Amino acid sequence: MESKFFIEDADAERAPTNLLSLADWLRYEEDLRGKTRLEHSEITPGQMGGLPEALVVALSTGGAATVLARAVVEWVKQRKSDVTVKAVKPNGESFEIDLRRVTEPEALAAQLCDFLSREQSGTDPDETA
Repeated sequence: MESKFFIEDADAERAPTNLLSLADWLRYEEDLRGKTRLEHSEITPGQMGGLPEALVVALSTGGAATVLARAVVEWVKQRKSDVTVKAVKPNGESFEIDLRRVTEPEALAAQLCDFLSREQSGTDPDETA
């Protein structure tokens, strides 16, 4: 399963730079090597290339979801600007991390891990047994 990560920044021009920073941050995680790629916007006339607009992460094991969740939360904690990271599943379900609301990083990492793990297992949190 692939999840997409988007970044919103108080300064919209910084969003692509922050997305590149997150992608670079994740490259240092051994369990995520080779599982990330950037999606770029379409090239408009006069541009040399499209700007990155999403980071796509393919997860195949529950352990990778834990590594990804902790790494994203740690990256968010390092930001100095007001950023929001949004994870989106293929079915459109999303999870947002707002830098200004990160008061309990461990709890936030656990919530993001749960969100990502549900995607991998294919379970629907709204289903009842």
